[in-house]
Amino acid sequence: MITAADLLEGPRGRRFSLELLRAAGGSSAAAEHLGNVLFWADVHLTREQGREVALWGLTLDDSGTVTSSNPDAEPMPTLAAVAAALDAVEPAALTPDQVVDALEQTAESAIWWQERDATDDLLARPELVAPLRRLAARAAASPVVQRLGGQDPVQWAVSFEGDDAGRPAPPMPERLAEWADGIRADQARGTDGPMSGEWWTSPPWPAPQTSSAPFTDLGPLALWAVEDSFGWQRAEVTEAHGGRVSRTIVVDRPEDWADLCRRFPLDVSATTRRWDWGVATGRAGAWVMPDWTAAAAEVDVVELTVAGWFRCSGLAVPVDEDRASVVAGWTPGSRYWLTEPGPGRGAHSTWGRSQNHGPWARIPD
Repeated sequence: MITAADLLEGPRGRRFSLELLRAAGGSSAAAEHLGNVLFWADVHLTREQGREVALWGLTLDDSGTVTSSNPDAEPMPTLAAVAAALDAVEPAALTPDQVVDALEQTAESAIWWQERDATDDLLARPELVAPLRRLAARAAASPVVQRLGGQDPVQWAVSFEGDDAGRPAPPMPERLAEWADGIRADQARGTDGPMSGEWWTSPPWPAPQTSSAPFTDLGPLALWAVEDSFGWQRAEVTEAHGGRVSRTIVVDRPEDWADLCRRFPLDVSATTRRWDWGVATGRAGAWVMPDWTAAAAEVDVVELTVAGWFRCSGLAVPVDEDRASVVAGWTPGSRYWLTEPGPGRGAHSTWGRSQNHGPWARIPD
């Protein structure tokens, strides 16, 4: 079940509420005004973060002569103006296509190796709590949104064109140990200064990842809800079944992730994650993530629910007084198998999309 509280606690939940409004708002004057307000807020907040935004625009008189080339046509809107614009839009009832598009946009803007997205920053302002609470309540009341949080027994594995799926996979214990040793070596070496590198906290290849397909005709969650995706246009989707699931940890809220990090801590304070997460969250200090090698001794499957992703992704999750962690690089509603045997594979199909835009569709055999 997806609740309004799930959509208000973390940056992804708040962003999803906004993206739903954008998707269902239509082309009314109020929706166009909201788009304009959010555009100029994004421009000015991005510049306040120290990043340049190049805008190009020309003003012509009746004869076609250029009279102005100043791109800063509008000032930063006030937070009261943003709140009023959010309240003014009357969205239509949500459709599966709109929910899929909103979730994809929410995942695509989850980039945890650079400064927080300016729109995410805007939505975190306390002055916008009231309109966001109304948006979240409306979203949680939608039966289409609720399908995202359903318990679907059918799981699907997604292999994007050009990824690691075709490579020979070593035994899982060997690969997990190699991965953990690599991170410990990075921790021992440290970094010379601010730099970017691996920022995700999901289990490494070849740990099988599966997700459900709440809207069957649109494909599984892992097909279109990918944080900071590479713009894939073709994928193989395979039904996954079985596998050891007797020892499963479910991450449904930040406290669950913190507990996972306390039970199986892997120090990453001196790796590039220190810089990536620090920039993305604004926090400075010690960082940890789950040691999936240690976890595999006690856990078969780790699942991040859709509600858990809304609450956790991109947060600096407190682990204890000194350490924090980040849920980064996860697909909402995904499961990872840490032990063998993983899930069996059934029927498969090829899916595609054009120019990394629009819905994924099954490609006929």
